[in-house]
Amino acid sequence: MSFDEVSQRPLLQGKLPRGIVTILGKQGLRLTGLGSFHLDEGPDFVWLNIYRTLAEGTELEITREREPASVALQDGEVEVRWSPCEAVDAETFARYRIVEGDSAVDVTFGAKVHRDYSNFEIFIANYFTPFYSPSYAITDNKTHPDDLYWYTKRWFGEDENESWARDADAEAVFRDGRWLTGHALNWRRGPLYKHPLMIQEHRYGHAIILMARREDCFGLSGYHSYHNSQYLHLFGRDVAAGEQVETTVRMILLTEWEDLQEEAVQLYKSWE
Repeated sequence: MSFDEVSQRPLLQGKLPRGIVTILGKQGLRLTGLGSFHLDEGPDFVWLNIYRTLAEGTELEITREREPASVALQDGEVEVRWSPCEAVDAETFARYRIVEGDSAVDVTFGAKVHRDYSNFEIFIANYFTPFYSPSYAITDNKTHPDDLYWYTKRWFGEDENESWARDADAEAVFRDGRWLTGHALNWRRGPLYKHPLMIQEHRYGHAIILMARREDCFGLSGYHSYHNSQYLHLFGRDVAAGEQVETTVRMILLTEWEDLQEEAVQLYKSWE
């Protein structure tokens, strides 16, 4: 079999105080340049992409597998936009902005819908190498609970599909049948989350903090077995034809800290 020439899309890059952010269109972003080759272990370790769009108790599509209508640079931001299609009658978008002073990337995810949808969800994926250790800010379900419990996952072999809802209404969205369709996932249910806040701590001196707006994030979930993933479940509410929904999530890169979990909470509260 011979080789074929493949065209190279333009790379859209920006810099944090440490690290280079590359926008990969439908796949989200990658972070490189931290002096650790483990950040570059293959093209699938990407963050902050629109994995699925779901509504009405079903998976509508895997958005990141569909070519976007445009990937455009405007006023220093990169916008990735998908046109309506048969599966999703909406203009879906992701808009990436570097906040250099906060060593952060803000990403606005949203959609303008052209028909009514019940419990409309945009599902955001992030994939890390096993050199990261994932933690989640959830509520403590002991008899006499603490205010916040940081659940740090260990590397297991199976049964690692765990999720945490915001409240009872959000719990009902998880259970409406949407995860029995498409690439089905029967999430293991945990307690409610305390904050829409997650950490990935790399064993060689940096950490990634992911956070969302509570009113727009109805759940967190993740694996730590055959891959190390963290997900944000956005919106999960009814939308009407002609309505536009959008929300911004933040990714922060830390290279120094004293108490990582405490600093993550303080960074979340100051941003929120």
